[in-house]
Amino acid sequence: REMLSLQALGQELAELSKRQYAKINFPSESVADALTFYRGIPDKKYEAKRRQMQFIGKLMRNIEPEVLQVQLQAIKKMHSADKRKHQLTEQWRDRLISDPKQVTEFLNQFNSNAQSLNSAVRDARRVKDITKDRGESKTLYRILFEAIAH
Repeated sequence: REMLSLQALGQELAELSKRQYAKINFPSESVADALTFYRGIPDKKYEAKRRQMQFIGKLMRNIEPEVLQVQLQAIKKMHSADKRKHQLTEQWRDRLISDPKQVTEFLNQFNSNAQSLNSAVRDARRVKDITKDRGESKTLYRILFEAIAH
């Protein structure tokens, strides 16, 4: 059971995005190398991936898995917080495009440059009806996300 739990931990670590994986501080270089190798194996090579994961589980017996579990939980928590920020940004973008009078409410809740925000909302509303958006809503999204993230 312990071996399976170590393999499961290794699997979770291997499935992290590149950015998240880079944040992990591995207590053993051999485990880091084995996981990096696993991540490079094509998905079609099921048996190779299975054997490499067994090897990772074996290597993880020699380290303290709690250190990795704590880091993994912190990354998951941070990931869900980022997800909430992006969802909130999308909601605000939709609200501001549909009702530009909401800008004052946004400015009351978040610190942002009112002039650039109003300009971005105006541009996004102007191209809303045009079939091809040239990035105006992305600009508005970036301004909103920056204000929400800070």
